[in-house]
Amino acid sequence: MSPALRGDVVTGLAVTLIGVVYYVATFWIQETNNIVTPRTFPAIVGIALIVLGVFLVGQALYRGRKLAEAAPGAADSAAGSASGSAVGSGGEDGSASGDASAVVLEAPQDPPSKKVVLQFALFFVYLAILIPTGFLLSTTAFLMTMTSIYAPHRWIRNLIFSVLFALVVYVAFVYGLAVYLPVGILG
Repeated sequence: MSPALRGDVVTGLAVTLIGVVYYVATFWIQETNNIVTPRTFPAIVGIALIVLGVFLVGQALYRGRKLAEAAPGAADSAAGSASGSAVGSGGEDGSASGDASAVVLEAPQDPPSKKVVLQFALFFVYLAILIPTGFLLSTTAFLMTMTSIYAPHRWIRNLIFSVLFALVVYVAFVYGLAVYLPVGILG
């Protein structure tokens, strides 16, 4: 199994474990008589993390198995085309002829591990400042930072997305579901 696939398995297992811990922690949230309780959204998030983690592990294992099945055939055809081109299948200028089976595509680069560690660190900082700062400010800052990791030159788009997303979620929960989110320093 390639390092990228091993990384996906480890990440999937970590996400699944976090989801299980998160879901189990919802049982300590006090119940209310409302239809949608304060435990509902965290339980949904925990279950979603479990499902996504298991899916990532399954996908990595499936791709690993497919690559292992395809590897012997790919190695034989690559060896055959290499020996065929060495025998003299080149043109007059010594270049290889246009054999379609000899095309090799480069795999995409693995994501830098520093980015992944930074994202986890930002998530834990977000969790730490959520209650004292409030949902709107902390979520906007978190999303702005996360989107700026991938598109730093599009800071206006990142800011608009971060503010709108935080506002829509806040309005949906507070006014639509009557679930109060931390107001923090704005309250």
